[in-house]
Order: sequence, then C-alpha cells, then structure tokens
Amino acid sequence: MIPRVLLAHSMFWPNVARLAIAFRGVGFAVDAVAPKGHPIHRMQSPNRTFEYRATSAYKSLKDSIAASGPDLIVPCDDRIVAHLHDIYAEVASACDSLDDRGIRSLIESSLGPPGSYDLIRRRSFLTSLGQLPHVHVPQTAAIDSLRDLLDWVHQHGLPAVLKLDGSSGGSGVLLIRNRSEVVPGFLRMMLRKSWLRRMKWLLYDGDVEPFFTASSFSAAQVSVQSYVEGSLANCAVACWRGNVVGWASVEVLQCGRTFGVASVVRRVRGEPMIAAARSIARHLELSGVFGFDFVLEENSRQAKLIEINPRATQINHFPGYDGPDLPGALFSAIRNEPLENFSVRPSPDEVALFPQEWKRDPSSEWLARAFHDVPYEEPELLRYFGYRGSERSLPHSHWTKSERKPRPAGDLGQ
Repeated sequence: MIPRVLLAHSMFWPNVARLAIAFRGVGFAVDAVAPKGHPIHRMQSPNRTFEYRATSAYKSLKDSIAASGPDLIVPCDDRIVAHLHDIYAEVASACDSLDDRGIRSLIESSLGPPGSYDLIRRRSFLTSLGQLPHVHVPQTAAIDSLRDLLDWVHQHGLPAVLKLDGSSGGSGVLLIRNRSEVVPGFLRMMLRKSWLRRMKWLLYDGDVEPFFTASSFSAAQVSVQSYVEGSLANCAVACWRGNVVGWASVEVLQCGRTFGVASVVRRVRGEPMIAAARSIARHLELSGVFGFDFVLEENSRQAKLIEINPRATQINHFPGYDGPDLPGALFSAIRNEPLENFSVRPSPDEVALFPQEWKRDPSSEWLARAFHDVPYEEPELLRYFGYRGSERSLPHSHWTKSERKPRPAGDLGQ
C-alpha cells in the first residue's frame, strides 16, 4: 500500500511546496490543496492539486479531503488547523456513519485526539504544560482586559510579550519593555482583532478570508508571557499516537525581522527540545507534525518553551540530524513498519532557508557561507519567487542524503 498525504494550505508560504518534494521523496502519493496561483499547482511533486477558495474555505477543504481520500492530512497554517477542528466537530455531532467515523479517524491520525484541539491552539495553555517532565515554560497567562494585563505586570514585571492566538510569522507578537508601553501595547493588540486589521490584510496582502471567517478573528485570545533573554531555537517533530517518531532541531542565526520567521538556522541535536516535545506529545497523545518554539536562556542555556504550532513549519523537510526525517518516519508509522536505522552522512549545519534569506538580502553573506536550501528540482517554485541564482556558485547544491535509498513511489498516476 502506498500511503497518500494531503498537504493543506490557505496562504502563499513556500512550506507546502517543500513538503510536497520531501513526502514524494520517501514514497508518499502526494495531493495538495492551496489557493489558486500558488506554485504548487504547477509543480511536479504533487500527484493532484485542488483549489482552496478563500470565499468558501471550509467547503473547499472538505471537498479536497473527499476527493483525495488521504491517509494523512498535513496542515501548513493555522487557518487549516482551525477548519480541521471544525470538520471534526461537525462529523462528531452527526449520525455515526462509516464515513463520519473515517473522517474522525483521519483527523485524529493527523492532529491527535479532540481533547487537545482547543488547548493547543491557545498560547496561554503553555502554563499547564510546565508541570510535565523536561518542559520549562516562562510565566504565561490569558488576558481579557487592560486590568488583567496591569495586574499581571504588577505581579511578574517587565519586559513581557503580548501574543494573539491564530497569528503567525510574528504578526501577532508585541514586546512591552516598560510601563509606558503597557496601555498602548494593549490597545494595539485589540486593534489587530478588529475590522481595521482585516482591511489592512485585504488592501496590502490581498487576503479576503478574514472577511468570511470574522468570528474566529474577533474571538482570538490575547496572552502575555514573560520575555526570556536568549537565542531562538525550534524543533519540528512527527508524532504518531503520542510518540515522537521523527525530528529536526535548529538554532536561529538570522530572522527577517524581530519576532519574524527565521531565514538562517544551524542544525543541532537539540536533546532538551526533543525531550520537551516527547513529554508533551505523550501527554496530549499527539499525531501528525508539530513545531515547538524555544528560547535558549542566555545564562543557563535552558530551553524555555514559548509556543507550539499544531502544523507544519519551514524545517519539516530537513533530513534527520541523528535519526529519521519527518516524512520518512510518518511513512513507516502509517504502514506499521519498524523505523529504520538511518546511517546519515554529515550534512551542512548552517542553512540559509529559501526563499527567506534571499528575499531578506540578495547579497547576504549567508548565501555564500551557508548551505542555500534551493529546491532546484522544482523550477516552477524558483520562477514563482523570481530566483535567478546559480547552482554552481553555491558551496552545496543539495542536501546530503542518507545511506537509505528512497522508497519507490510507483505508478501513482493523477
């Protein structure tokens, strides 16, 4: 049996395209649903693609799942996660047909059990995880009013970070350094939930979906978290029924902007981060792919968990540092095969992410110094981002593969 994965994306980030290459490479049949105009519709890695329509987002995702019939769904952004939660709730309340049971089983295999859905989407939930082994969390709390924020600051002090649930790429994160910034910071965060913010998304980003799912934005929770001085790091993990089966860990060397996405990273073993991820996955019985963001505290180097992303992140396609990669591990899990022992050759540690670092600074020294992770096997993706770099000018042209040969995909068809 060749397992089929449906990669689901509502935006124009490159991670869904990179995942299509990675999942196809280990033997999956790959389907994808993404907005019209996304380069994945013109790439060779997916077997089939479906259109995600912002004006009928929920229906277009449901239709894509029905047409694909996947063994696994990988959400690539938070909106898709929210839609999958809603689909699960809808079929759970319907008549208990074979189709309904199949959808519930599929979503549980892709995300974990429903008891974790509301919890893991709320950043304030991190506090309760601090009781688990190997998990260290800064002071974090939900705030519903300015009075809540003022009381929290009085008790825990500054600096602190305000965060808006459902935001990504640093767009819903705000640093408060001193007391004079508390009230303006709170008001700015409330504005980000408003219709004015949605109008900005429409005018500058061409993003119409917030106008069709307004309630999810107005209901988003604001949380406050103690600011931790140190270096950013994160790990991506593949989980299967509560067990972490594949992982990739990095320390961040360069960001596009403050609180923005990383553009250059260093691959590391990341044992403290993986230990925390294992503890949380076991506690919540997670399945699918998840990203865990940390700050490595400046003095102690203790890994402080600051965020959980219940979706794919931009390093999910990385090869394993000292173990199985995420797509390969999920392939084995779905087929109920034992994980193989990987004999991994040395791979580049410093990685300039494509297209993030190139877009940040086309003349960046990192593009010559680090491995530039350019997907030359998919020229449509390069054309979409306007990339015209030369493969010959780079210190490395491709990831160094493991000794294991890729599993044949077979005649997957359309």
